[in-house]
Amino acid sequence: MAKATFDKARVKRIALNIFYPLLAFAIVLAVWAVASKLKDNAFVLPMPDAVLERFFKLGAESGFWQSVGLSLLRTLLCFALSFVLALLLAAISGLFDPLHRVLSPIVSFLRAAPTVAVILIAYAFISTDFMAIAVGFLVAFPIMYSAFHSEIKGVDGDLLKMARVYGVRPIDRIRFIYLPSIADCLFDTGKSTLSLTLKVIVAAEILTNISMSIGGKIQFANSTFEIVYLLAWTLVAIVFSFVLEGIVAILKKLWEVAKCRR
Repeated sequence: MAKATFDKARVKRIALNIFYPLLAFAIVLAVWAVASKLKDNAFVLPMPDAVLERFFKLGAESGFWQSVGLSLLRTLLCFALSFVLALLLAAISGLFDPLHRVLSPIVSFLRAAPTVAVILIAYAFISTDFMAIAVGFLVAFPIMYSAFHSEIKGVDGDLLKMARVYGVRPIDRIRFIYLPSIADCLFDTGKSTLSLTLKVIVAAEILTNISMSIGGKIQFANSTFEIVYLLAWTLVAIVFSFVLEGIVAILKKLWEVAKCRR
């Protein structure tokens, strides 16, 4: 009986997790359709069905997967670099406070700087091939560093004192105290920052006009006034942003399952 109740609750939760996003999507499409009808100008705001039709045809377009793949590669490289460096520096500064005092104003400055301004400034000093990755790093790194440092500083001090008293090895402290304590933060911050990184990468690709990229395709559509094509590629960026977030959510779920089985 208990198992049946648990299964019903789980099915209901899954159904609701599917229903609400679909409802939100339907509301967005409805508002879009009404606005398009009121504007009555397909060159300014085309109907959703025209954009969706073009979106589903993009997969067969020459260079589509190469453009998407290169944008995703830039995003993943930028995210991996930002994640590793932010975690490493957060761990060191959590133990060595003077380092955090040095990094804190730099991180605050980077977080406050407007993204477009960062892109334009970086464009003057960095080659086009690496500019998108560099700009993505400058946006993603401060967010993750701040979150990771706060979480590491919040680890239970009593557990750490007990570990020192009993002579627990540093590697075991990391495995059994620090990682379980900050795992949720790593996944949740990583999830939100990964999708943000893709948006920043696409914005940098647009401003630098990297042809084989999602941003390059959006820039091309804008320069040729193909609004349907532009919105279709914008939808591509949104879909893959959700895909990346979904992958991180799945990894978090696998981590939680593995943790429960220990």
